[in-house]
Amino acid sequence: MPKLAHQILYRLLLAFTLVLSWVPAAWVDGAAEWVGRRLYGLGGRRQRQLRANLRIGMGTQATEEAVDAAAADVYASYARYMVEFFTLAWPDIWGRHARVKPDTGPLEAALSKGGGVVLFSIHMGNWDLGGSECSRRYGGFHSVGEQVEPLWLGMLMNRMRRTGGIRLHEGRGAARELLRALRKGEVVGLVADRLVVGQGVEVDLCGRAAVLPAGPVSLAIRTGAPFIPTCIERDGNGNLTVEFWPAVDLSDLGRGPSDVAKGVQRMADQLTLLIRRGYRSWYALQPIWRDEPGE
Repeated sequence: MPKLAHQILYRLLLAFTLVLSWVPAAWVDGAAEWVGRRLYGLGGRRQRQLRANLRIGMGTQATEEAVDAAAADVYASYARYMVEFFTLAWPDIWGRHARVKPDTGPLEAALSKGGGVVLFSIHMGNWDLGGSECSRRYGGFHSVGEQVEPLWLGMLMNRMRRTGGIRLHEGRGAARELLRALRKGEVVGLVADRLVVGQGVEVDLCGRAAVLPAGPVSLAIRTGAPFIPTCIERDGNGNLTVEFWPAVDLSDLGRGPSDVAKGVQRMADQLTLLIRRGYRSWYALQPIWRDEPGE
C-alpha cells in the first residue's frame, strides 16, 4: 500500500477516535463488552489459543465450562480496553482515568529512593491506561514498543500512547533510553509474559516450560532499581485495580548469564501468581508455552 494511503487511513481513523471520545462512556463500554463476547462466540484460532493458555494458567482444577466462561470475560475486557486505548489521546471528558484505582503507597515508597523503578506484569487489564495515569502522577512512564503492521495502525497506536504520556522506545537504542529514564528516577513498565524478540531464557511458568525475555531482569540488575510485580485487574464494575507487590530481590545476582537466568525464573514465579490471580483480564491470545501449541 502506498505511503499516502497509509496517511489517509491514519487520519480518518484518528478522526474516528476523536468522535468515539465524545460518545458517553457508559454507552460505548457496554457495547464494546457485548461485541467482545459475540466475537469470542464466533470461534477461531485466537479463541482456541486463549482457551489453551487459560487451561494452564487456571490450573488443573478448572473445568471446561470455567475456562470457556473466563475466555469470554477476557474478550469482553479486551474490547473495553480497545475503547479506552483508542480514546487515550483526547480529553478525558467521561472520566476514564478515574477508573484506575491504584494502591500507590508501595510505588511512591520505591520512587522516594531516587533510583527509578522497573514494573513488570502480564498482558492484563489495561497497561496503557495505567501507564498514562502513572505518567500523569509521577512525570514519566517509559516502555518498549513493538513494530506494528500495517503502517497506519502503528502510527495510530503510537499517537495514542505518546499523547497519553507513555514514552515508547524501540530498536537497539531502547535499552539505553530505559537506563537513562531510571537514572533520572522515573518509571519503566514492561510486560514480560511472552518473548517478542531475542533469545530469552527458558523458565518454569505455571508448571510448564516457557521462554521469557531477560531484558526486564537485566535492566533491574544493572541499575539496582526495585523490580516490582504489578497487577492491573479489571473488576466487575469496569474499574482497573492496580496493586504493586513486594519487589523481587535481585541483590544477590550479578550481570552474568547464569545470574540473569536465575532472576528471570524469579520473575516467572511472580508472573505465575499474576496469571493465577488475574486470568479473567489476561489477554493471552498468542502461544506462550513451548509444549502447548493451541487447542
